[in-house]
Amino acid sequence: MIRSTFQLAPGIGPYRERQLWDSGVTAWDRLPPGPEVVLSPRLDDRVRTAVDGAREALARGDAGALAAMVPQRERWRLFSRFAEDAGYLDIETDLEGRPTAVGILDRDGPRLFLRGRDLEGFQEATAGWKLLVTFNGLSFDVPMLRRAFPGWSPPPVHVDLCHLWRRLGHAGGLKLLEHEVGIGRPPHLDGVDGRDAVRLWAAWERGDRAALRLFAEYNLLDVVNLRTLMGMGYNRAVERLRMPGEPVPVSMPGDVRYDVTRLVMAL
Repeated sequence: MIRSTFQLAPGIGPYRERQLWDSGVTAWDRLPPGPEVVLSPRLDDRVRTAVDGAREALARGDAGALAAMVPQRERWRLFSRFAEDAGYLDIETDLEGRPTAVGILDRDGPRLFLRGRDLEGFQEATAGWKLLVTFNGLSFDVPMLRRAFPGWSPPPVHVDLCHLWRRLGHAGGLKLLEHEVGIGRPPHLDGVDGRDAVRLWAAWERGDRAALRLFAEYNLLDVVNLRTLMGMGYNRAVERLRMPGEPVPVSMPGDVRYDVTRLVMAL
């Protein structure tokens, strides 16, 4: 999908990009060389210059350079190129808004960082990510973490699934979305939400180990389901928005269910 993206320079928005696609210029390598004009002499030069820069950034795997060229709203298109370097993240907080847990999933599997144990370790664990996937993370997770850990910098590309799925017609939260696409949770977690996570953490601080395990499983399943929803969202966006692009493989929650159980039982 990124090789079909032309929203790379000022003046080239959704309308101009659609013009290019409709004229048969559905990918960078289908852009005719000058002096043939596709849009206008001024815009054609701008498009070709931007495409040359994006092609070079893509070849060297420079997610930051590409993110600087692509509007925030369209950065989900980078997922197909950087899926192997992607990380999925979800945090929990206490009543004062202080992070109590950071759950992550990447190529090394799921991990959970807890306050009072190793919470700050999430910074090193996320250092090599090129693409971050969250749900409502632009408004919540990332600002909370940057406030609590001023030295932490998020990956250069951030895909907030709340916004991507809103474009696809979903208006609710993460749990409703999971239900709608058919990736529900075990019965003992059905109905557990963020407010319950605050209560479970408080119970753990009073010494309830069972509460900690339920808290951990709840958080880790959030993260695991983000990976599935990213793949599904990418494919649906390509299809429903009539974009030139190939579908990506969709990882299902069961792929790492054993690893989640092992982490939870070790607490």
